[in-house]
Amino acid sequence: MGQWKQYANTSCTFCKTQIETSDHLFFQCDYSRKVWNGLVRGLLLDKYSEKWQDIMLMLARKDFNTTKSFILGYVLQNSIHSIWRERNARRHGEEPSPAERLIKLIDKNIRNRLSTMRRGGQEKYEKGIQMWFGSRRTS
Repeated sequence: MGQWKQYANTSCTFCKTQIETSDHLFFQCDYSRKVWNGLVRGLLLDKYSEKWQDIMLMLARKDFNTTKSFILGYVLQNSIHSIWRERNARRHGEEPSPAERLIKLIDKNIRNRLSTMRRGGQEKYEKGIQMWFGSRRTS
């Protein structure tokens, strides 16, 4: 935005202290870090990272089995979408949502998707819902 409009506010909508870059917004800002941590800490365990580059490399290298890779990618998509929507809502004067609310919303989206895949007979993701619930207990 700073390149388009000279006096645009480029500070992070959530913390107001950093320049809003994709690296900061996803997932180094305290707000988005809390969302990401609340969703994937139990899934990634010792491979947990808040660095965009590390997350992209994990997905590109296929560090995990098919089911875990799918879940991680789907959580990433949902997180980015939800954080971006929250950012835009705040920029347009809407009431802020706490990180816990986003975590619950994304968790519900993941559970719903994994449930429909299981019922739809997609065998390679059959254990996805169990994997997701197992990761939620440890987070």
